[in-house]
Amino acid sequence: MQSLAMHSLRFSPRARPPPAEMPRFTISATVEQVLVVASVFFVLAANRSFFGAALHGHDLHDPATWGFLLAVATLLASLHFLMMALVSTRWTLKPVLTVLIVTTALATYYMARYSVYFDTTMMRNVLRTDFGEARELLSPALLPHLLLYGGLPLFLLWRVRLVARPLLRAAFVRLAALALAAAAGVAALLVAFQPLASLLRNQHDVRYLITPGNVVWSLGAVLARDSRGAARPLQPIGLDAKPGPSWGLRSKPTMLVLVIGETARAANWGLNGYARQTTPELAALPVINFPDVTSCGTNTEVSLPCMFAPLGRRDYDERRIRGSEGLLHVLSRAGVAVHWRDNQSGCKGVCDGLSHDSVQGLGVPDLCSEGRCLDEGLLWGLDERLAHAQGTQ
Repeated sequence: MQSLAMHSLRFSPRARPPPAEMPRFTISATVEQVLVVASVFFVLAANRSFFGAALHGHDLHDPATWGFLLAVATLLASLHFLMMALVSTRWTLKPVLTVLIVTTALATYYMARYSVYFDTTMMRNVLRTDFGEARELLSPALLPHLLLYGGLPLFLLWRVRLVARPLLRAAFVRLAALALAAAAGVAALLVAFQPLASLLRNQHDVRYLITPGNVVWSLGAVLARDSRGAARPLQPIGLDAKPGPSWGLRSKPTMLVLVIGETARAANWGLNGYARQTTPELAALPVINFPDVTSCGTNTEVSLPCMFAPLGRRDYDERRIRGSEGLLHVLSRAGVAVHWRDNQSGCKGVCDGLSHDSVQGLGVPDLCSEGRCLDEGLLWGLDERLAHAQGTQ
């Protein structure tokens, strides 16, 4: 019996659980390997606009052009690897790449469709817009682009099983990878320095075509600038503003209404002599048209604050404009009752500290639907406001 028991123990060990089966289409890879693939993907799939600008004027039959192209591609891949490797671990890699992939897919679509640069100004537009405005830019063509440049990479990313390493070994591998990426970037920069430096010097904005680096840089710059500005109050101007001698001699209140509309191209403005009459209603009114006027920018985020700033377009300084009071603050200090009513995405700082409201917040029936309001709401309650106007208005 003892021999039988020993035989049983020898040939019948405790059964081990079968190894867990890995899901189908799963790929094992290290964090660094995934970052390399992601960097190459971003360079090849998201930088068509940048390479188009970089190769402009180069002869594609010249071997030096292809050497320049390879060096620039290596430099971009190295920079993106360094950027992502600084914030990527086994636990953060997939969330970070998911955000970058989706953001890149959206950015490349709108960059190609509207020929825009994702600089700090464009990033402000993205952050300050509302859903009503944003949905006007959605089109059926966006879906296949998102599926190809967003959906497919995300599917592959989340099928990757990240290989775990001991902490010290993982730190050593990461440092070695960073060093190799930096060395590759420096070598590529030395090879392409002269033509690349000339490109960036003559076309300063072309750097904002490098994706997704442009989105990350612009977002960080905007958030950093806004955080510094939020900590400081607006610089006051016109502290000596007061009503003039004739102000008290008025027999009735003075009313000034400024209607600021959407951005329009002067070249296509009917009142400026455009071949097709694009302003028929205005042309029928006794209006005074100023044709020789140029905005500080082509978007509300830039042009609106500049309209009310003490600086002109020639001396445009974004930091000074955003950090200083404007015309409306001076009028208010002089005793004029100022009220701002908005029907878009805010006054962009022009009305900060002053009386203001929005058409959406008025709750006027039959004027708003699906997040958008008719401009008729801008006149809501205006008669009552005029009826109660006093001598200071």
